[in-house]
Amino acid sequence: MTLISLIVVLLAERVANQSKYWQANFYTSHLFAFLQRRDIVKPGMQSATFIAVIGLPTVFLLILLGQIDSSIVRLVLDTAILMVCIGCPALRETYKNYLQAANRGDFQASSMYADQLGHDVDSPATFGQMLVWLNYQHYAAVIIWFALLGPAGSVLYVLTRALHETTLEQHDDSHPISEKVLHILDWIPVRVTALGFLLVGHFSKALPIWLSHFGNLHTPAKTLLCDVARAAEEVEPDETDCTEEPCTLVRLAKRNVMFLVVAISILSLSGWLR
Repeated sequence: MTLISLIVVLLAERVANQSKYWQANFYTSHLFAFLQRRDIVKPGMQSATFIAVIGLPTVFLLILLGQIDSSIVRLVLDTAILMVCIGCPALRETYKNYLQAANRGDFQASSMYADQLGHDVDSPATFGQMLVWLNYQHYAAVIIWFALLGPAGSVLYVLTRALHETTLEQHDDSHPISEKVLHILDWIPVRVTALGFLLVGHFSKALPIWLSHFGNLHTPAKTLLCDVARAAEEVEPDETDCTEEPCTLVRLAKRNVMFLVVAISILSLSGWLR
């Protein structure tokens, strides 16, 4: 059922316009706004509070889905939850606007759209590598956690990512619990995703980078992914063409998503995944 849900969601996500009710941000923003009004989600919140906010909905969903005996109902629910968790139409639309602005030579507008996507000109990561990171957070990591723990895994990752972003918006640097939890949740998925880059990109050039980071427990997930992506798809930013580098790396990320689908297909056929 994992494979069926994944294929249906990826096809639907590409061909259909998602309303706000099919986007994770709609639910996480309402949930965190509710908790902020009750002074639960706030700057400097305790670690136990953070764990409860992301853990209780996940445990509730696990229990709820465990009570369902019908395979058809379970398939529908799994697919619907994954559809909500995966992707981000707002980011995809912003990226399209960036390309349109760049193609018509409006570099001021394209720079504005790049800022909206979270690119920092002072960051060591290029704009294309930032897009690879966003693709990982909204596609690859969600898919891998869905394969590992089902819908509850995807919900756990999405809640943690969204709550981490909320703490950043609050300029909360006093308690890095969100960063620690997200680092733990990213440890396996980012290495699997980077492994995919090896197989769909320049294997010999990227393998040493992947191996050097693999056993390091403290390497930030974003650093690992960007370093491997840089080696797997070598392309230099061009001041005269600001679309070549991001488009090339986005294609790499898309090929990697297909690699994940193929890998899950093999694991499903061999009985490792249900």
